[in-house]
Amino acid sequence: MYRSNRAAATTAATLSVLAAAIAFAAPQAGATVTSVRVENGQSFGSSADARGTGCSYAVTVITDPGKAVVVLDQIGDDPNTADYKQFQPYELVADASGAARTTWTPDRKGPHKIVVLELLEGDDFDIYLPRNAMNVGTGINLGPACAVLP
Repeated sequence: MYRSNRAAATTAATLSVLAAAIAFAAPQAGATVTSVRVENGQSFGSSADARGTGCSYAVTVITDPGKAVVVLDQIGDDPNTADYKQFQPYELVADASGAARTTWTPDRKGPHKIVVLELLEGDDFDIYLPRNAMNVGTGINLGPACAVLP
């Protein structure tokens, strides 16, 4: 019981520190992360970039081979007031081609950004923050496809 409370407190403190760091960091702050790609999969809906709640999307982070990265979902367009959620698993290691892959399942409507923290020596990290947010609508998971409503 003690251990799970301690882990929860550590995770909450880490997310708070990361959120503050992201809020004050300049976009594209010199990380070797070169891109973050979120596939649409078989989503369809009222916009060309349809993504919906409850539906899953493949995410690929391109960086140096063997590099460790942490992936976060920034919910909200303003980094000062945004909510941050960790991916599961939250820490990825790029393969020999430099690709680190995970799956994203947004749970709330609105603007989202996939933020990548590139882990450096010790507790240091660089931040890759995309300039544009993706808008997430209400998703209806149809198995292999996703219908997205505004």
